[in-house]
Amino acid sequence: MSTSWQSACVSLDDSLNQIRESLEKLRVAREVNLDNLMEQLAVAMDAAHSLRSVVSSSKPEATWQTRAELDALLMQIEKISNARNRLLALATELERGSIVHRRAVRANLLNQLRDAAINELRLQADAKDEPLVLPGPEASRWIEWACALKEPEDNEVLQNLRRGFASLDNFIANLEPGMWVVKSESAV
Repeated sequence: MSTSWQSACVSLDDSLNQIRESLEKLRVAREVNLDNLMEQLAVAMDAAHSLRSVVSSSKPEATWQTRAELDALLMQIEKISNARNRLLALATELERGSIVHRRAVRANLLNQLRDAAINELRLQADAKDEPLVLPGPEASRWIEWACALKEPEDNEVLQNLRRGFASLDNFIANLEPGMWVVKSESAV
């Protein structure tokens, strides 16, 4: 998403600069290529339309009056998109892994907890409101990181996990060392 709105911003700015140059030429009664000016206006209008679409798809109620306000909105949308992407990446990582335990009952229980955590992550990512920020590293290292958290040293992080991601916290709290196995990309 970011590349689309960032390229639209660059396109808008480039077009507006060329339009300004043409207007400055007109101001001093110099000749201007009308076709080029019209083309730059069309490019600027397309870029502005793209930016309005990005904002309205993520924040339909948003309004802005200045470029600084638009840039702030776009950064907020980017932050929300990144938070959603982190939640979805961890949900995908949880789907890739499997539970290994000598007792089928224990493996089944942990798989149910894992499924609940996946559902929780996907629901939060799909929610209309701004999703909670998932603490920790990227998805491929997240479970190892979360399993290494200890009380009282990591109490604040653990409390945030419990408050915002109860099912995920429950899964991690019940996961024992050596039980989590991630399938390699080549095996998928």
